[in-house]
Amino acid sequence: MIAIRTENICKTYTGRLSRHETSAVRMLDLEVKEGEIFGFLGPNGAGKTTTIHMLLNLIRPTSGAAYLFDRPVAETEVRRRLGYLPESVNLHTYYRGRELLNFYAALCGVPVEKRARRVGDLLKLLNLEEAAEKRVAKYSKGMSQRIGFAQAMIHDPDLLILDEPTASLDPVGRKELHDVLLELKQRGKTVFISSHILSEIETVCDRVAILQNGELKRVGTLRELSADKRSRLMVKSFPAPVMEALSATAAEVTLAQGRITIRCPNEALRQTIEELLQRHGVEILHREIEAQSLEQIFFSSITPPPKL
Repeated sequence: MIAIRTENICKTYTGRLSRHETSAVRMLDLEVKEGEIFGFLGPNGAGKTTTIHMLLNLIRPTSGAAYLFDRPVAETEVRRRLGYLPESVNLHTYYRGRELLNFYAALCGVPVEKRARRVGDLLKLLNLEEAAEKRVAKYSKGMSQRIGFAQAMIHDPDLLILDEPTASLDPVGRKELHDVLLELKQRGKTVFISSHILSEIETVCDRVAILQNGELKRVGTLRELSADKRSRLMVKSFPAPVMEALSATAAEVTLAQGRITIRCPNEALRQTIEELLQRHGVEILHREIEAQSLEQIFFSSITPPPKL
């Protein structure tokens, strides 16, 4: 089953003092499969949070439709299967940690006889047991983020939507959260995660989507998105005509320790250069494929902002 599906959703805002329209999201078609961890990436202003708010039915699309588990997002029952952690966590700070989670458990309809165990399990899972009796007002940013995550999970939802979940966590907290996400995946949960920290998305996500200016640029697994692999060819020497031909391409040529290295940004250029070297009788001493990182994929997918 498809956990999240959008069909040509658009969101346009009109200025209060003028009729000028701003498109936050444009014709977005997206599918997130049940049971996967899906990364939602993009620079500031790309439309990520606007998309999340439409999935939560906090705002309505100007056109198009969004579905959770094949049901319209406006249906109350389907939203019971959803947990949400916003980028800025606002909590009732006068509660103690355990009290706060019990309050949210009651709001979410967790049966009374199951609340204590559910709250205890989440406090342990998110390493908050020592802070359970402390007032939330005394929590650090990282602790507030953790208990916000526990609140999103309190009713054991099938789908978690997380907006910048590790922004306030230290490296240890980020690693612990990654372990939690992978455990949730093993339990068949679906996680939709928006983050600016690309290295973290790379370690946990099955697929990613890259958004810019409200438009979907690329979507797929890291292997699919890095189809154009960078590669290096090493040779001892080559004649002048080869150097002239290489200078007209996007290849980068360097000389070090008596060897020439030719860096090719994609597979098609590598094949072209290998054919060129073969025609001139140049022996290739070594080949090396460089898989692209998510950061490289990300920056190759978006249009850079104009220089100031």
